[in-house]
Amino acid sequence: MKIILSAFLLCFGLLAYANSFCIREEEGTFIDDPYIDEYAIKSVEKAFLEAHKNLDCDSKSSKTVYMKITNFGASPIGYSIYQRANNYMLTVSLELDIGKKHFNYTQVSYYSLPTGGEGDIPKRQAFEDAMDRIKDMIVEDLLKW
Repeated sequence: MKIILSAFLLCFGLLAYANSFCIREEEGTFIDDPYIDEYAIKSVEKAFLEAHKNLDCDSKSSKTVYMKITNFGASPIGYSIYQRANNYMLTVSLELDIGKKHFNYTQVSYYSLPTGGEGDIPKRQAFEDAMDRIKDMIVEDLLKW
């Protein structure tokens, strides 16, 4: 009985070990803001962990997940009484390639700069909101897969 149990645990352990993933940023990503890159990678990592997928970049048997931000842009949608843009629509598109599987996600978030003194903080908050929604979509796809 011990032999069967240990063989089962060994086999189950190897299967669980073989299903590990390593998330890498694909070459050609045009985002030059290190905060955006780092937050996107951390969001995708959180999505894999929430979907009960192991992350291990040191293993030779792990599958490589290539992440690429394909679109990141803000468009003005509102103007102040002085004809200055103060409301924006931020569009974020993310692509994941896992072997032969390709996943594309796009989210839109809104932010405003009423006084202009906030810098990039509202834009970063809008990006975080969009990435949190994308993270939830990734978890949903990974649980189906």
